[in-house]
Amino acid sequence: IRELMAHHGKEINFLGVILSNLNVALEQKERAARMVTNMALSLGADGAIVTEEGYGNPDADYVRCIVALQDAGIQVVGISNECTGRDGQSQPLVTMDEKTDALVSTGNVSQLISLPACKTVIGELQALARDGLSGGWAGDELLGPSVREDGSIIMENNSMFCGDQIAGWSRKTMLEF
Repeated sequence: IRELMAHHGKEINFLGVILSNLNVALEQKERAARMVTNMALSLGADGAIVTEEGYGNPDADYVRCIVALQDAGIQVVGISNECTGRDGQSQPLVTMDEKTDALVSTGNVSQLISLPACKTVIGELQALARDGLSGGWAGDELLGPSVREDGSIIMENNSMFCGDQIAGWSRKTMLEF
């Protein structure tokens, strides 16, 4: 947003930010997309950047909003992560539409991450495998357990809280104290 504001009055006419909630029911998703579109039209927008928070059910809100804006004549670029499976071969979003033809991927939430063992661990490593958290598992017939006997970890990207690069700027790191 700051970058867009910095270019206001030079390369672009930055009109602002429209926020919309994520809904569960389909009719609420449709209504929210219409409201976003109406606000964009009332501002005189001819282009928009649409981002998404989360993945799975929110994909429907994201795609519906892009389609509604496109139908109103507003060109859209979507920015979001995707969930294409560990091998990167699955459909990237839960729902797709041919009008979503300008999407920027910020990463795959199912990508595997390997982390070395640490001397000091705050919390309980086995919670990753035991507690049913996204991206962790007790056993996998190919990979074995998420938490290895030596304390190293293999997990999906989405296990690292707020680490799935939804806006494309996440830094994943470990620090030794």
